[in-house]
Amino acid sequence: MFARVLLFLLFYSTYSTAATVEYEFEIDTKQINITGNSVTALAIADQIPAPTLRAEVGDVLRATFHNRLSETTSVHWHGILLPGIQDGVPYLNTQPIPPGGSHTFEFPILHAGTYWYHSHTDLQIQKGIYGALVLSEPSEESQIQDEVVLLSDWIDDEAESVLHNLKSADDFYAFKKDAVQSWQGVIANGLPAIRNRLNGSYSRMGPMDLADVGYDAFLVNGAQESVVELQDRSSDVIKLRLINGSTSSIFDVEYAGGPMQVLAADGLDIEPILVQRLRMSTAETYDVLVPIEPGKSFELRSTSFDGTGFSSLYVGEGERVAAPTVAAPNLYLMSHGEMDMDMFMPMPEMEMQMETEDHSQHGIDHSAPVIAHMMSYEDIVSLEDTSLPADQEWRDIELELTGNMERYVWSFNGKTASEDPQVWIRRGENVRFHLTNDMMMHHPLHLHGHFFRVVNRHGARSPLKHTVNVPPMASVIIEFNANESADWLFHCHNQFYMKTGMNRVVSYEGSSNFTPEISQLIQPYQRWFNLNEFHMMSSFMDYEFALGNERHEIDFELDADLSDTFEIHLTYNYHINRFVSAFAGVESREHHHEDSHDIAITGLNVTLPMLIDSEWRVDDHGDFRLELESEIPITKRFGFDWRWNTDNEYRYGVNYRLNNRWSITVHTDTEYGDGIGFQFFY
Repeated sequence: MFARVLLFLLFYSTYSTAATVEYEFEIDTKQINITGNSVTALAIADQIPAPTLRAEVGDVLRATFHNRLSETTSVHWHGILLPGIQDGVPYLNTQPIPPGGSHTFEFPILHAGTYWYHSHTDLQIQKGIYGALVLSEPSEESQIQDEVVLLSDWIDDEAESVLHNLKSADDFYAFKKDAVQSWQGVIANGLPAIRNRLNGSYSRMGPMDLADVGYDAFLVNGAQESVVELQDRSSDVIKLRLINGSTSSIFDVEYAGGPMQVLAADGLDIEPILVQRLRMSTAETYDVLVPIEPGKSFELRSTSFDGTGFSSLYVGEGERVAAPTVAAPNLYLMSHGEMDMDMFMPMPEMEMQMETEDHSQHGIDHSAPVIAHMMSYEDIVSLEDTSLPADQEWRDIELELTGNMERYVWSFNGKTASEDPQVWIRRGENVRFHLTNDMMMHHPLHLHGHFFRVVNRHGARSPLKHTVNVPPMASVIIEFNANESADWLFHCHNQFYMKTGMNRVVSYEGSSNFTPEISQLIQPYQRWFNLNEFHMMSSFMDYEFALGNERHEIDFELDADLSDTFEIHLTYNYHINRFVSAFAGVESREHHHEDSHDIAITGLNVTLPMLIDSEWRVDDHGDFRLELESEIPITKRFGFDWRWNTDNEYRYGVNYRLNNRWSITVHTDTEYGDGIGFQFFY
């Protein structure tokens, strides 16, 4: 692999004499119906997924895209080594394709494997702009049928609305997925669940979840169910090129015909390993060899790892053989520190012997042990030594994966891309990223323009990849040879995490073209979000409005009985970290025409152990007040909320949740008395 990289300039200077593989497509809208509702999506060549592109090493790929949309778009070549100007990140190294405009990409093919291409504009992957890219060696003439299996996720809602919902409430889609972590569920699961909840709350971690979005469907090659017809019925195996082209989903993939033999990871060949169930993080690719049988149609089932759904690909014709159902994980029994454990389980000796006798003709070595569920990279072995040049200096960079789930802000080292956009490296050195995830969500990280070593127990033969998942409460080390120039994006490939701050530009000293103007241009189109919550009771109303970005927030709250009592709070908040914010503002209040004042206030909002929100404030008269509040989910639908302060004011309420946005609520308040009504947020 590294030898190919060193030959890059030679290829680039001579590729005009190579064969040119040309494609030309239009990018436009398309009506699509996945769930029974017809919605508008985006498509390349009127296809979702986009057409599969194929080329050979030594070819020149020339692809022209005509933008028929009313918005800009882009195309990124995921995992491909190519000149930076062809990488496809808008403004950073390639200009976006404007409405009515066109762009031609042209670059030499330097390496073989399974890759994909997709939009790098806003959230257009979620809307349908993604497709497979298959690169082959010129001499590669396999007699085995070779099929692309492109996995994705789908939701009818506009992608921008999904992001707004995630910003509005941290459990918005948990309700849709029936994954609300209530105390009823905690108690039903016994002492281990109670201990997990108390430990998590004490350390200020919210209830467990594995995925943020409640998708409507999961797709394989654009449908919830697809079929691969066999072209050569004399063969006993078929090669599947698995691509996780989802927006934010992680899949557990299992084949009904027996263990899969994994041949390649992220496009590069590895020592073959047998895997019964394979975890695929967002943006990863794997090549697998699976057995086929006459008269049988084996299911390849790709289940979202939060257990909310799956897609099915049936391989062959005949009697359908279903893959095992993957049980949804019991989140109550998962602690924050043990969300991923790699399981390695050899097949029993008797079964191994039977597999060898039955399937030795397949070319799959069933005498090898089978990994029951491969969830990490510890068992992946490169075919060759991937050690970096010993004579180069090392640069170590610590990157902590950080975020605020409640505000849905994601970052590296506590800073979003707008606050700290660059990581500096120098050409001709070995770079080591120390990636530490202190959050309870998975983060699949992708580096453009490079392959990196994922350091594992195999040392010099640690695998090369372009995307690596960092599990919750875990650390991963990646290393790469800094043999490029200019600027390359490094980001979480969960699109919602990337668009809310978890990305950096890796810049080469002396050749970077990154400027403050480009930094502004590559920021997400929407960085400021407004949140609204409205209570209308029989005795009072309460309206809360917030407008904020990653760090700054304006908050407005109005309480009133629509007669002679009201309170108005207007504050500016600066969020120091996920647990602390500082605020300053004004309070205006009138109570029954007897107690009225206008005061300036300042203080701190602090999340305390047991997830209690506290406000520590002082006003311009020198008076101090402490206020505490929290919400407690009793069941999926019933919840209890309370607020109390040292002025001996309180509000207690019981809520019945009708859906994601609406609740019926009963409250008692020191100023407004008892009331019944509804709560709504948007």
